[in-house]
Amino acid sequence: MRREMERLYQSPLFQRAASYIEQDAAHTVEQQVELTQIPAFSNQERQKALRFRELMEAEGYSAEMDEVCNVFTRIPGTGEGPTLYVTAHLDTVFPMDTDLQVRREGSEIFCPGIADDTRGCAEILALLRALRESGIRPVGDLLIGANVGEEGLGNLRGMRQFFQSRAQEVDGFFSIDGAGEDITYGGTGSLRYKVTFRGPGGHSYGDFGCVNPIHAMGRAIAKIGELRTPRTPKTTFNVGVVEGGTSVNAIAYECSMLVDMRSEEADALEKLHQEVVRCVEQAAEEENRRWVQERDWLEDNPGRTYDPDARIQMEWEQVGNRPCGSQPLESPLVQTVLEAYRALGTEPGLTAHSSTDANLPLSLGIPACTLGGGGTCGGCHSLEEWYDAAGAPLGTQRLLLAILACVGVTGVSQPLLPKRERP
Repeated sequence: MRREMERLYQSPLFQRAASYIEQDAAHTVEQQVELTQIPAFSNQERQKALRFRELMEAEGYSAEMDEVCNVFTRIPGTGEGPTLYVTAHLDTVFPMDTDLQVRREGSEIFCPGIADDTRGCAEILALLRALRESGIRPVGDLLIGANVGEEGLGNLRGMRQFFQSRAQEVDGFFSIDGAGEDITYGGTGSLRYKVTFRGPGGHSYGDFGCVNPIHAMGRAIAKIGELRTPRTPKTTFNVGVVEGGTSVNAIAYECSMLVDMRSEEADALEKLHQEVVRCVEQAAEEENRRWVQERDWLEDNPGRTYDPDARIQMEWEQVGNRPCGSQPLESPLVQTVLEAYRALGTEPGLTAHSSTDANLPLSLGIPACTLGGGGTCGGCHSLEEWYDAAGAPLGTQRLLLAILACVGVTGVSQPLLPKRERP
């Protein structure tokens, strides 16, 4: 593998592409800034997807946009190699009315979404230009573009759409996400639920004694907060959003909470799921029992309007389900990326598990990695998110070398990514 990588790295074709990436760096950053200023909250990416498609087509590529707004093109090889899918996500965590004004301080650029993952989208366009300008022809096929639904409640919508119909085409997968040198090669699974508690509601004084959905939810949160989870595999929980109630002097008729559960392994995630369900059910039963045992309140409260036999009702709505996925560090795809980075003088950090677009292909047995683009970044998912383009071309060159090593280059190198067995 190392000898094949060295041959590819030293080839005039790759060196021509690498030189072009250096010359194109400022243009790449300007496209990154332009795309950042198009709002693209998860599940609302269409405007940004349309502009991204225009930019791909302006580079001379025929771009396809599917029904959920994934955008991609196919660069055909010789028909003798594997197919690699390379993508970045269009969506951000910021609502559509977020102020997206750009602020520059030296080489640093501040704007919500400037790095995660608009840098990845700009890198895709830079890679397409480098391939065109260098005249490189891959042995295997490249599917390359941008997708939707990676963040938050996007629930990997774009990846689900793509792999539902086209999984059999793909032998390997790269997600370009943010910036930096890390390689993520495993997927942390997650389950997310909106749990709604309902009751009859009433006046806080006149209807005292009525079961209270907010009190039931509070009991549930306290019980969830006391759960113990394993450190290995890392398994976590969080109640991230609570809503409900109408007034300080009203017993709520409805409230809800959003619960996030994550683990590196599916069995541990399911065990945690069952424990959270138990906490919620026990909390509701305790709230119901509390007021059944206090029926003497009814005798002193003849003006009540609620049904004394009313009980807390619950509804579970799944709002997220990201599958776990893993592969050995020794897998050909991971080792190819490592060798590509080392060929360019980078010793990357390795992350065994995270939650990215790569979760979906990994869960299907498709080798996949998530890679940072060029430059550095920080404050991601905050209003002070920043990106620094210093040294950015090196990151783009690393990505290009890894991609070309996987699919091979006609007349230069053979693919290092094996073709998967098809059923």
